[in-house]
Amino acid sequence: MGERRMSAIAALCAIACCAAVSQSQAAAAITPNPPPQICVNQQCVATKPAGVGVVTSGAIKWNPGHYMASGTVLYAGRTMSKVRAEMDDLNNQDAMLGYRIWVTWGALEPTQGNYDFSVIDAILAQLKTGYNKPKRLVIGMWLYGQSAIGSSDFRVVPQYIQQNAIYGASPVAGQFGWWGKSAGGASTGMYAPALYYAPVMDRFIAMVQALGHHLDGDPNVEALYIQEDATLAESASAFPPVDPHYSDGAWLTQIQRMLTAATSAFPHTSVVMANSWFDRPASGVALQQWMAANRISAGSADTWGQSSLTSYGTSHLSDGMQTMLGVSQYGGSGDLRSKMSAMVEVQSPDLVGNYFRAYGGPWTPLDLINAFNHTYNASHVFWTHLVGTETVNGGTVPDAAKWPNLAAVCAANPLTNTAYPANYP
Repeated sequence: MGERRMSAIAALCAIACCAAVSQSQAAAAITPNPPPQICVNQQCVATKPAGVGVVTSGAIKWNPGHYMASGTVLYAGRTMSKVRAEMDDLNNQDAMLGYRIWVTWGALEPTQGNYDFSVIDAILAQLKTGYNKPKRLVIGMWLYGQSAIGSSDFRVVPQYIQQNAIYGASPVAGQFGWWGKSAGGASTGMYAPALYYAPVMDRFIAMVQALGHHLDGDPNVEALYIQEDATLAESASAFPPVDPHYSDGAWLTQIQRMLTAATSAFPHTSVVMANSWFDRPASGVALQQWMAANRISAGSADTWGQSSLTSYGTSHLSDGMQTMLGVSQYGGSGDLRSKMSAMVEVQSPDLVGNYFRAYGGPWTPLDLINAFNHTYNASHVFWTHLVGTETVNGGTVPDAAKWPNLAAVCAANPLTNTAYPANYP
């Protein structure tokens, strides 16, 4: 189980650090863009470019299609300037409907009950007015720290959580509310807030509720995306000593509490959970089934191209994704793709380097789009922005994955499973 969880975590670290499909399948995926307008008797009407989402009637805002995904985490103290350059690559990219950010709890709640959403507001304002067409925002909650936590380090976990014993002990004397890799009583590596412990989750839920009150009514806020659950399971239980508050059952219960609160706080906005791994598969299966019944969309880390799904099958995908596809070897109630939407990430190791070499990766954008349309049934895809100078898992960025080229492939190949989800009101 640790190897499976580490697979998901390593792919996430690469983001923040910055039988093949047949020719006929590839050709079928390419749809030409319509003309920009249709004119009859000197009366012109604008058309919608291929790949641009269509708002379908329903209670939840619904704009399916391709989105840019930031490769940067907005920790406490960071401003829009940290991501402005990549955001500007959305200009004149009409097939890219919006932008997915990563932001931490520590960035949003500097003191208990006092919330600072200014960095989100600034990004949203830029998306609305700064480009040739307004763009939408997907708010991604980044849940863990990739390196050791310091004594006055609130980049990820709010300081008041760390200073109060009611939030549970940490591996470091005098610090509270988190768990992670340690040695000799000092933090030495990845860590995360102890959201599987009810007092800590209570405070996270309060932040989510405040965020929903602030942003749910904005038509340009498309979704709230919760980072994969493996980040917490890994931090709490992979490195001795294990947090005594952690168990798969406790974590599953608290995720369900949080997602229930999130849908209540965001009644007009999609809520997405990247359900990847717990310590044992049963909880991942149970969570995915619960999500389908409770209007939660399925996120995903470590997405594969269609060529590798054809050659290697689906047994190496996350427990949550296997359950959604109806192919989990650990249980499940059948194919859930007709019941819920999939809003998936393309992380940098999916496009660059040797991380997935044993399974046919990295994949081209077109190979991934074929998988999104033919296997994942994805309604929204969040593509990590790569300028081309990055080195990821020992590899340099191939031309196809560099942003202008990737965006052009997305424009020519829209997503096809864009119907309003059956589990939405």
